[in-house]
Amino acid sequence: MRQWFRIAFPKNYLDRRKRAGFLFVLPALLFFGSVFILPLAQSIMYSFYKIAPGGAKEFVGLRLYEKVLTDSTFWTAVGNTVQLLLFSVPTTVVLALAVALGLNRITNLKWRNVWASMYFLPFATSLVAAALIWQWIYDPVYGFLNYALSFVGIPPQKWLQSLVEVRPAIAAVSVWVRIGFDTMIFLAALQSIPQEYYEAADIDGASAVQRLRYITLPLLNPQIIMVCILELIFNFKIFDQVYATTQGGPAGASQTIIMLLYDTAFKYFRFGDASVMAVFVFVTLMLVTLAAMAALPKTRRVLKTAW
Repeated sequence: MRQWFRIAFPKNYLDRRKRAGFLFVLPALLFFGSVFILPLAQSIMYSFYKIAPGGAKEFVGLRLYEKVLTDSTFWTAVGNTVQLLLFSVPTTVVLALAVALGLNRITNLKWRNVWASMYFLPFATSLVAAALIWQWIYDPVYGFLNYALSFVGIPPQKWLQSLVEVRPAIAAVSVWVRIGFDTMIFLAALQSIPQEYYEAADIDGASAVQRLRYITLPLLNPQIIMVCILELIFNFKIFDQVYATTQGGPAGASQTIIMLLYDTAFKYFRFGDASVMAVFVFVTLMLVTLAAMAALPKTRRVLKTAW
């Protein structure tokens, strides 16, 4: 409390600088608190109440947790979400790294920026607009994808209407949207690697594969871990693509946990059940993030030994 008082009422130049920094950060703190912290606290509180559509609340303790966590529909949605993660996260990370390595080899800065902008453009596009475009691409009758596959003798596929193909199809949209963002992170990291390392490797006769294995990948390990965490968070909370294309269909095959949360809260008005799902998502993502951050130093040591 005394430290906050000193920042608010500084006595010397150093304290005035601290107050200036605090005032610059304060709007972001207020925004984060009002948009994220308060809704999270409200969701945690509502998860212990049975809330009627009119707003009347009845305290039920942990009964809603028992109801939601033993519901087969809930775990089906979790399974669909995990499958989307398995389809999209590794593909996005590998492709983004490959694109970043290719862009880093372009010596002409102008053309590198042009190609980087083209890859980044899907990330700047509205997710709903992108999903609607891909819905047309996946159309079984008029879609461009089936039209292109017809030239190699592949019959038309019902991408968004098939129980088997719908999840890979939605995962492809996520890869298309996210690859540009991850590419920029990898490209910035590649450009920060000192060229002396590669020059020394060339003198020692190292091949391109050896330079990638012994120099590039170990030095990119923090960025790879960070991108994996960001992709896990994004894909675990996937909603826009599903809502705009399939709305959870067919027969719930593409219903993710966030889609189920939305339906539970705003279609069936079971806000208590939806709050339990929100708490589950928050706790899961927090545990995954903490585990990845804790494993980062260990991963560095293992890679250093392996390389």
